Amino acid sequence: MVIIMNFFNCSAKTTAQQMKTAAAFWSENNAQHITTLLKSNVGSTAVLNDFFKERLKDYYERFININKGFKTAAPNMAQYQEFLRTNAGFVNLLERIKYEAFSGYPILQQSVFHYIYEARYINAVFGTKNATGGPIITVHFLPFLNNTLACLYNQMYFWGIIGAMHPSLIMGNNAFYNAINGYAKEFLTEVCNNFNSLNYRLSSLKKPLKKAALAYIFKDFSAVNNEYLDFLGSVKAANPKIFLSSFATRLPTSFYAAIDHQIAEHTLVAEINKNIEKLIF
Repeated sequence: MVIIMNFFNCSAKTTAQQMKTAAAFWSENNAQHITTLLKSNVGSTAVLNDFFKERLKDYYERFININKGFKTAAPNMAQYQEFLRTNAGFVNLLERIKYEAFSGYPILQQSVFHYIYEARYINAVFGTKNATGGPIITVHFLPFLNNTLACLYNQMYFWGIIGAMHPSLIMGNNAFYNAINGYAKEFLTEVCNNFNSLNYRLSSLKKPLKKAALAYIFKDFSAVNNEYLDFLGSVKAANPKIFLSSFATRLPTSFYAAIDHQIAEHTLVAEINKNIEKLIF
């Protein structure tokens, strides 16, 4: 019997509502990524040509419409298939942008790599084929498939990579980097290093996976995620513990939109962690 793993809590099955919520989250996430790319020339000379702008705007509208559908209706298989087709096309466009745009702007290159990784993750957890070759909507992350411990492993590994990228992305904003104090810079570097270290520990685990070994790493993973989430909240609140004088008030609204985006992702991780904790301890 094939067990469909639950994306959110790695239990033995999923529900239609959980699937719908996940698709709504990721379609909105992609739309936010596109907004960031379209605004990437603000404050710099990095300019996308009109071809890429128009293609990104098209994908933005498609993801927004997909998101509305998942939020307001009882989705059918055709809607999920459209979500996957749109996401796959978005990946292909990002691959072109990676090589054909933003030459000489490493932080923008890093952002594009980040968006590609998340979009490929979407295809991995939603796009597995069934025995007859037809598409089905699943919520497990290849290659470990239907194994609860492997699902826990994959969630930590994926979000560990994303967590290591996030501090680097916001430090790449020169206005923000110049506005924060030494403590904040050290903290962000430490978060990046901690997530990377956790992923190294995960990748070093012997197979088959053991619950005790995963539980040991999970405690640290959950702690690092919560610490970073608290830090993001402090950034949004312009906490003087982080900023130099009144620099925080000079940051553009687009920067705080990026902070909100990261808060949403790490809040999701915190929710996943609560569910994992029930299964692993």
